[in-house]
Amino acid sequence: MRELSKLIVGAVLVLGAMQQPSSPSQTQQNPAIKVSIMTGGGLFGPPRDRYQVGESVPVSITMTNNSTEPVEVCDSATLYQDRPKLFKDGQPVPYITGQTQMLRTVETDRTCFRLNLPDPVILKPKESRVVDWFILAEGSQLMGDMVWYEPLVPGKYELSIERRLDCCDGPMFQSNKINFEVVP
Repeated sequence: MRELSKLIVGAVLVLGAMQQPSSPSQTQQNPAIKVSIMTGGGLFGPPRDRYQVGESVPVSITMTNNSTEPVEVCDSATLYQDRPKLFKDGQPVPYITGQTQMLRTVETDRTCFRLNLPDPVILKPKESRVVDWFILAEGSQLMGDMVWYEPLVPGKYELSIERRLDCCDGPMFQSNKINFEVVP
């Protein structure tokens, strides 16, 4: 009887933990969805791991549905869905001036919902596809896109992102980590 009580209490604790909503800033993994990034790729030609000073650094985002059921993900805008984490020679690189304030503003004023930006994407079972991209840092040739970092100086970089699967809010999911180099 005592063992049955322990089993029931354990089951209740596990179920309670599973039903707890996650905070939007919490990084998670979803076994059904894998978020992968690469520099280059997609619209930007083959993946690259080496850039010259003054070159823009584009990042392609691929999502893979590892489940046997279709999964809906979203593509709205990098400002609402992506949080790059860039390290240079092991040290964190700060976002461009004003980016942190812009992130706070879009989260509090719910701009994504008001502008009707969401674009749902259905990933078929076992499907892998590039669903989005962004410019990590602009180079000397301006592309006019929103960027996260100042032009990159020579060094070795490590990048990962947290990606929101929902359009405007919800938990963030961790991508793989990639390495690339900027040379003079």
